[in-house]
Amino acid sequence: MSFITDDFLLQNDTGCTLYHEYAKSEPIFDYHCHLPPQDVAHNRRFTNLFEIWLEGGHYKWR
Repeated sequence: MSFITDDFLLQNDTGCTLYHEYAKSEPIFDYHCHLPPQDVAHNRRFTNLFEIWLEGGHYKWR
């Protein structure tokens, strides 16, 4: 038996229903990702972790 199942972290029937019937097929929405909106809109493919985590984050270089 696998530790991580389709209901991993879902603690009750309501949570399971909401996830499986409504949220499971949705894309991941991350409004606090600090990526430029253009990169998200154009589905930019990053070549390495530096480009994703540090390239555009001027606040990370302070």
